Amino acid sequence: MLEMDGASTLLIRLTTLSLAILLTACTQYRYINPETPGGMNCLKKLKAKVNACETDVKNQQDNFDSLHETQVRSTQQCEHFNTLNMPNACPPPPSPTKVANYCRSGYREKFVECGGRVEEVK
Repeated sequence: MLEMDGASTLLIRLTTLSLAILLTACTQYRYINPETPGGMNCLKKLKAKVNACETDVKNQQDNFDSLHETQVRSTQQCEHFNTLNMPNACPPPPSPTKVANYCRSGYREKFVECGGRVEEVK
């Protein structure tokens, strides 16, 4: 019988766990559209709502990015003109803001409510 030390056992367990996580993360789904006109209309509205939401999120992110760039330039100009080298005269800009994209939250459930089906691809 093959004997293993603690390090070998740990390595095997970590490898197995990593493989299991990798396989779970790769699960793919197939969305099958509804078959009724009402279901297709519901799906059309759902997609329009998601697209509008994602456009809003992108616009918000663009605005925050622009604001951050302005703050960085302001700090750079302050440092350039701080000829007296006054400490803390030019505070650093805050960290960039990342807008959360929640637009597809609950999408699968709403897709099914419209009459669509979601199948796991194996």
